Amino acid sequence: MKLTYQIDKFAVIFKRKQFYKRTKRNEEVELPKFFAWDCTRRCNLHCEHCGASKENYNEELSTNEIKKVIDDISKIKRCFFGATGGEPFMRGDILEVLSYAKSKGLGTGIASNGFLIDEKKADDIKNAKIDSIQISLDGLEETHNKIRNNLKSFARIKNAIKNLQKIKIPVLSVATTLTPHNFHELDKIYDLLIELEVKRWRISVVMPIGRAVDSESLLLSSEQFKNLFEFINLRNNQKMHIYVGENIPFLADQEEFVRDEPALCPVGITACCIGVNGSVRGCPEQPDTPEFTEGNIRQDSILNIWQKGFKKYRLNEIINSDEKCHNCKDKFKCYGGCSVMRIGGNNCIYELTKINQ
Repeated sequence: MKLTYQIDKFAVIFKRKQFYKRTKRNEEVELPKFFAWDCTRRCNLHCEHCGASKENYNEELSTNEIKKVIDDISKIKRCFFGATGGEPFMRGDILEVLSYAKSKGLGTGIASNGFLIDEKKADDIKNAKIDSIQISLDGLEETHNKIRNNLKSFARIKNAIKNLQKIKIPVLSVATTLTPHNFHELDKIYDLLIELEVKRWRISVVMPIGRAVDSESLLLSSEQFKNLFEFINLRNNQKMHIYVGENIPFLADQEEFVRDEPALCPVGITACCIGVNGSVRGCPEQPDTPEFTEGNIRQDSILNIWQKGFKKYRLNEIINSDEKCHNCKDKFKCYGGCSVMRIGGNNCIYELTKINQ
């Protein structure tokens, strides 16, 4: 066992226990360190697995509204504010907002499909002093373009990565959503990213929302899951840090072989999301429905919502209400998995991989 991993795991579990105790006593909890801003559902692509298509909005938060939220968030020390979508660059004010967040002392980031990041946009990003950008790439040219439903997407994304390398963006990562349609290209994607000098690669699986809500065909087989873990264990090295996305927070007996540090669902513990119209929920992938909504910044401050909401996550309601989770020996390592994956019944690592408990 990795000693550093075990120490980090102890710290993560200790923090969750503290949140549980303080919530039971109706005491204030520690403020979050990460805020995602689901800034728009507009997008210039039409991806087969898109989760952002799950809701449509007639309006978005205005520039001034989100700046007021940033004013509140800036009271938290060492906090990060990241924009996602949709495609964030569909908002003309996206860099203005993130530049404002930076001026308030927040770390800033963007998750983008990369299509609109030409040389000029890259210079604008540099001037806005953005800390990190995540670009999506789902395969080699033919595969990626088919998944993204755009024949120019692959070439534009390669150029975006090169443009971002030129401006020396502090943290550049590439995100790949794996399905049976692109799994066979894992090795080739790795080689391409090494060629492009990418240092961080985030691999995730499809969420059962949006266009993928009923698409069992987009979920990896148990054998593919096992092959993925083996691939990461072999390829994760000094050339590139490869990590599994948060929608598979617990990896059973593969945990320490695949991950450098523990990952539990951060919803209501270290992170939350400000939605397109101001609704606050746990993460951008959660549907904007009453079940997942904790409040709205148009009626209350984000910091008040944080203290008053998210109780079901902090009180571990899932592992008490779900009989299978309640009886699982790893319930305090997994805490019921990802709430979004649970929508499609894909939250249990043992069922996904067919590993014996």
